[in-house]
Amino acid sequence: MSPEFLTIGKIARPQGIRGEVIVNVETNFPSRFFDETVFLVRTKDGVSHKMTSEKARMHKGRVILKFQTIDTMNDAEHLRDAEIIIPVENRNMDDEDFFYHYELIGMNVVAVDGHTVGRVTEVLENPGQDILVVQGKEGEVLVPFRKEICIEVNRKAGRITADMPEGLEDINR
Repeated sequence: MSPEFLTIGKIARPQGIRGEVIVNVETNFPSRFFDETVFLVRTKDGVSHKMTSEKARMHKGRVILKFQTIDTMNDAEHLRDAEIIIPVENRNMDDEDFFYHYELIGMNVVAVDGHTVGRVTEVLENPGQDILVVQGKEGEVLVPFRKEICIEVNRKAGRITADMPEGLEDINR
């Protein structure tokens, strides 16, 4: 089931005394922080606020945002740990080789020889590549989400075709 909103960033803390905030980017498309000016910000209490950014800049791999009406460090402190979210229908679908985790969860993994490996129950984020947690008949299998292994992902069919290296199903159980 698709979520209603996707998190594209999380506000870590205030930056400086003029109301700027440091955002940990949680999207493969950080350009949206520069291309868009209106954001939905969900604070720790679960309330969402529509906020307009005045400026954005990158600094050490993170985004520094300045929102209108947030003019002091104290104002910005109220945004600590808030999520910057977008409606799921606004997600970037330009890259057909990019998949959101919620899209992969629930897909069936079928080996190229035709046997069913199982169903994706979770996606683990790792520095090298994501790992699919696949629940099969004989237990859990960890499958690296790499193009060399997951050779086709069919969103419509809900299926991942995998070229499973010999022993992968056994070693990861």
